[in-house]
Amino acid sequence: MGLIIAVIVAFAVLYAQQKYFKTHWNRGLEVQLRFQKKGVSAGEKCYLEETVVNEKRMPLSSLQVKFTASNTFLFEQEGNAAVTDQYYRTDLFAVGGRRRITRALEFVPSRRGYYEIDRIDILARDFFYTATCSERRDNVASLYVYPYKRDVSRFDVLYRRMQGELLARKQLEEDPYAFRGMREYRPTDSMRRINWKSTAKAGKLLVNMYESSFSQEIQILLNGDCRDERHKRELQEMAISLASSIAAELLQKGVPVSLSGNLTDILSKEPVCCEAGVHKSHLEKMDRRLALADTEQLSGSFAELIKKSGNDGETDKCYLVITAEDTEDIRAAVEAKRTAGEAVYGIIICREGESGPAREGFLWWEV
Repeated sequence: MGLIIAVIVAFAVLYAQQKYFKTHWNRGLEVQLRFQKKGVSAGEKCYLEETVVNEKRMPLSSLQVKFTASNTFLFEQEGNAAVTDQYYRTDLFAVGGRRRITRALEFVPSRRGYYEIDRIDILARDFFYTATCSERRDNVASLYVYPYKRDVSRFDVLYRRMQGELLARKQLEEDPYAFRGMREYRPTDSMRRINWKSTAKAGKLLVNMYESSFSQEIQILLNGDCRDERHKRELQEMAISLASSIAAELLQKGVPVSLSGNLTDILSKEPVCCEAGVHKSHLEKMDRRLALADTEQLSGSFAELIKKSGNDGETDKCYLVITAEDTEDIRAAVEAKRTAGEAVYGIIICREGESGPAREGFLWWEV
């Protein structure tokens, strides 16, 4: 008789705790995934923060957090994960009452793009591990993975030619905010350049000198088209990577840079473009646009993009074409702009050993 009563009591306790647990387990429970940075370059270390907050007194001795991320994210610890078409991960937490747990998951994004983690699955087991409760929640976490930054020292030769043309157009100006030093006054100097305070100390006329900077904007024209199906992704990504790397190099030199391309933004569905800028923050803006570039959806003919860029005869802008295609219509569009008096240079990306004949103002870039 006593045994029967004990069994009945045990089942009653088990039933009561299960009912209580199912009613209260997710109350005051917050689970969030977020990236520590809004954007990183491909190949750069990054962290995904996993936070669990249990605001109630009741502990959760076995809480599983499941999420799916891109399989291009290379996580440091793979023991509790599976990688197929996506990266599937399950993390186990034991969360006491009124406790907060935060873990930083280190990973390296291996491919340019825009990524989101928009949902989380939560599973909790009761006190006696006899029942499981689950819930799917929305999550807001996004990451821009910028293009790889590559060594673009080969571009220096082409840049010097562009620089020479800019000088020939006599658009070299002094930057009044970049003070370089002083020298003695010359008869050709303007009186406004005289530094009267230093003149009084030195007993002779001294004038201010400033660093020189180009007023011309360099507009990068990026072609997302590639007919080499076998190496299409490689050549397309190299073109995007070079656009980002060269923009970084030019901005470091103080040259205004803008971007136009025939790739499509995966969010807005508009052509990828970025207006001119010269500050360091402009590179991040340009990299975000390139991170969103969809190589599978092109917005139109690249030759037409070249023709429509700027106005014929516009001399305050220099164009840099970056393309994996060297077609007749592209060559014709470039020559038309040059004939109209505009400065057009370019980089043609190709596989190793497949570079073509030398072209005026163009550089073959083997990969």
